[in-house]
Amino acid sequence: MLKVFQTKRGGQLVFIIRFNNLNQDLTSLEFGVEEDYGEPMLIHKTLNDGITKLSTTDYQVACSAQDILDLDAGMYVYDVKYTIGDTPSIPLSGYIVVSDSVFND
Repeated sequence: MLKVFQTKRGGQLVFIIRFNNLNQDLTSLEFGVEEDYGEPMLIHKTLNDGITKLSTTDYQVACSAQDILDLDAGMYVYDVKYTIGDTPSIPLSGYIVVSDSVFND
């Protein structure tokens, strides 16, 4: 699934991922942001370090205000990747559009 998020520099980016029909625990869950695919990762969140399990099927990804403030205004790519056992999958990817604020010097 492709999704676009919009935020301002210095704002938070928080969203929930819901896995339908998830019958077992995830081995890993990651969220990564890059300026473009193949570039160095600018934001990286993992399970229990920026990603919180809310229920059997729901997980919250939280990027702090500092994470977003560290990005310049512009468009970035992101992927969400999870693993069950040895099988990886990328159920969500897209773009994050960061707009500037008059309060960011």
